Amino acid sequence: MTNRKCIAVSDVHLGIECSNRSKFIDFIDNLGDDVDRLVLLGDIFEFWKRDPVGVLLENTDIIQKLMSMEPEINISYVVGNHDFHLIRFPQSYFGVKFDLKHDLGLEYGGTKYRFIHGYQLENMQFGTLATYETFADALCMAGDDVGKAAEIIWEKIGEGRGILDMIRNFLGISRYSSDPHPGATLPWIKERIDEIMLEPEERSMEKYEKYAVELVNEKYKGEFLIYGHSHEPYVKMDKNLANTGSWVWGSSDYLEIDKHGVALKSY
Repeated sequence: MTNRKCIAVSDVHLGIECSNRSKFIDFIDNLGDDVDRLVLLGDIFEFWKRDPVGVLLENTDIIQKLMSMEPEINISYVVGNHDFHLIRFPQSYFGVKFDLKHDLGLEYGGTKYRFIHGYQLENMQFGTLATYETFADALCMAGDDVGKAAEIIWEKIGEGRGILDMIRNFLGISRYSSDPHPGATLPWIKERIDEIMLEPEERSMEKYEKYAVELVNEKYKGEFLIYGHSHEPYVKMDKNLANTGSWVWGSSDYLEIDKHGVALKSY
């Protein structure tokens, strides 16, 4: 437990034009002396629409700034679906410095907080968590052309059994069944893929909150859940939920956590 502050931020999507990059740099340069931990809550980098190596090279200034914060400020990095491939770097200098995780537990003021990016809510609608993570990692490695990721994946379905099996597994469909799902035709599968590729602003926020409440009740009982992913910032103390919002299209949302609770702020 600490008497100082934790700052949580997500969905900066560095690497695409709508990222509020310059303001994010100013933000991390001016966190303040009362902050002892910064939680990077996923999708800090954009690997689905860009080549990961190119994005990291373009943002070495930000990476170096973050790395230089310790030991004054501890950095925790919880991977998102758009930067999921970073979890492959745990033994690298990058991985060690950023303490890469799938989720994180912290305690402030006697309250236990659970930090996840929020892609974990997708498997409640689309399939198992492990398969969704495989799918997210594959999209991270598709390169700069992944701006058209849905089309690319769909084209590759006809090229081999591997990617089709991955999609079938993701959607809970067995290839050995003659009638595995009443709607499991190729158009139905394409519809599910298109759903996965929707921008957060195009999705149902009510569903995300519903799934988050279910996750708290089923897996994180007694904890306060903090997540991003949906780009919709809020704090709901009565439900033990908060969302970090985003840093795209002019937004600059973050959460401040201390012994008094959680506060939503904009930089």
